[in-house]
Amino acid sequence: MHPILARFLTADAARETLRKEKAGEPLTPEEQHFVTAANANPRQKAMLQGVSGRALSSDAQAALVLLAAHAAARALTQDESLSAATQKAREALKEEGASDEESDSFLASILLEEAFGYEQEVDNFDADYVKESLGEVPALAALSKESVDALFLAFAKAAPNDADRKAREHMARALFDIAWAEGPTSINPEHLETLLDNEVLQESDEAQDARVRATVSLLQTLAHQGLIGPMRLSRLRAQLGDDDA
Repeated sequence: MHPILARFLTADAARETLRKEKAGEPLTPEEQHFVTAANANPRQKAMLQGVSGRALSSDAQAALVLLAAHAAARALTQDESLSAATQKAREALKEEGASDEESDSFLASILLEEAFGYEQEVDNFDADYVKESLGEVPALAALSKESVDALFLAFAKAAPNDADRKAREHMARALFDIAWAEGPTSINPEHLETLLDNEVLQESDEAQDARVRATVSLLQTLAHQGLIGPMRLSRLRAQLGDDDA
């Protein structure tokens, strides 16, 4: 987990920082990132300022997580190892018409995935994984409906037989609907969990095997297109129970 994300997941730290801003007191660079994120998201800021105590409602907790993630995303530009990849990602998103707010949300989602998406020590920050995820952004941002349709057709056509083709078509269509219904984003564990729940677990053993194989092949295809990095591919394949991950 990014250290700024970790720091401001504590309601006391978030509210104290907002208090210091209101009082005109000096802010540390980390606090300034949080204040900037809060000012860019006034509804979440007001929600945090309107509650007291450590027991937060689900809405207030969601606001806290959003602001903490956005604060961490803003700090990426000042991280020597991640600044270049962050800048490239932002430029790619802007080229494809994303607003600053949308770009902030995209980068924040990468940090949330790194923090909570996998079974790992949350005290450690996997900068290499975040860098890889940032590197996926230009290819994802450049996706259009036409290019996704072309990818879908080529993937299905490459099946060795009719049964595999049907499995590929079914799983590709389902995953794209789950992950990219509101625009391309990184394929993550939550997407796969939904895919397995909706399209695999209720099927016969034979159908389950075919659909899982099709999904592994799809992830490999996306990796060849630069839409999934090697570390992400390995983690997602492991989630599917692929022994070769």
